[in-house]
Formats: sequence, structure tokens, C-alpha cells
Amino acid sequence: MFQPMRYGLNEGLEYSTHPLLFFVMPNISLKISQKDMKGYKTATRLKVFYPTPLLNMLARKGVGGLIDPNIVMPPLLGASGSFLASKTIFGFSTTFNAGIDLGVNMGELDQRSSIDLPLVYHRLGVFYNQWGLHAGVDLQIGLVKNIKLHTDIDMRLLPGISQSNESQFYTIFSGENVVEHKLLFIWQRSNNFRFMTGYKFVTGQYPYGRDTRLLPYIPMLESWVPIIEMQWAK
Repeated sequence: MFQPMRYGLNEGLEYSTHPLLFFVMPNISLKISQKDMKGYKTATRLKVFYPTPLLNMLARKGVGGLIDPNIVMPPLLGASGSFLASKTIFGFSTTFNAGIDLGVNMGELDQRSSIDLPLVYHRLGVFYNQWGLHAGVDLQIGLVKNIKLHTDIDMRLLPGISQSNESQFYTIFSGENVVEHKLLFIWQRSNNFRFMTGYKFVTGQYPYGRDTRLLPYIPMLESWVPIIEMQWAK
């Protein structure tokens, strides 16, 4: 439900898409293997997504409405390119990634349509800023038989989207940034099934100021609950 469906065409090319989101936010990602570099296995990842149908669905009153219903979102096309380098370091399967995100607006985008929520604002912010940067590292290690620990830390930047001291003779472009961290315990039942649980931590700058969240968070309970996810392979 939360991870993309992946299909390996061959040893050097993998397609992936979020199947549940595809019908309201068409998306596709390609991961292409590259030559090894100084002991690192490398790859590039290209991603394209079209969020306009989903955003127009969220422009309504009542439950599920996150955007002013009077706003009509123009066609938006997001693209992302990443370089990945993987290697085993001190027993950890380690993957570094870095890249650039681009947002193309094919019409006038109302600034009031911004969704100022964790995991959403900085990903859709490229459409208001036209570009952004991302970087991170993933670590995975086996603890005991069939149980692994996976953790990561990622940063996203929207350089220049915020401004301060406009009344002065100079302008400071502080930028918008977010740091995301995830910790998962993974039980590998078999080659075709695994169960995982953990948390997602997010801290960053938003239009209303800095905010920190531990996710998943259920507003009705005003409480954090652990991630519970099951994955199948075939």
C-alpha cells in the first residue's frame, strides 16, 4: 500500500509505480544500473509524476478537503533524477543518494493551494519553487535470523522559496528544508513475504514556522501509532 510495486525487466533496469496512487496521480520510476565506481555499485533513478487529478480532488469542502474549493489546479508535471551508490560498510548495507527535483507548471498556480503538511509540502513545493534538491543515506543490517534493521535519513531543500528582511537593503534567502528519518524492524518470513514495523520522524520548515512530527499520527486519537506494513513478492 505504501511502497511502490517494482518490476525488474532485467539485471540493469527496474520499473516501479505506486499502484493505488496511479489512477489519481499517474507516476512511474526507472532505475538503471551504471558501472561500478571504487567498489560502489551505482545506479540512476528517474521519476515522473502528474499530481493534478489528485490535487483537484482535494480542492473541496468538508472531510478530505485540503485546498480551497474555488481553486482549480493547472496541469503540473514533476520530475526527479537521483544518483545512487551502494556498498557494504562496517557490516551495514549502505546506499547513498542525491539528486535534483523539478516542477513544471503548465498554467497559473495559485500560491494559496500549498498543502502545508509533513511529507507533502516539500515534495509539492517544487511546483512553487520550480526546483529542489534531495540527498540521503539508507542503512540495513541483519540482527538475528530473519530479522533486519533498516534506517535512513534524508534531506530535502527548496532553495530560495523563503525570504526574510525584505524591508532592508538586502534579502536573505533562507530556503525551506526538511529532514526525514525512518526506522524499521523487518521480519523476513520467506523470499516472498515480509512484515515490518517502526516509525517515521519529520522535522522541517513550513510557511507557518518549524514543525516536528512523529508519524504515523492519528489526529482523532491525538497519538502516534507504529507503522505496520506487509510486502509480497512474486
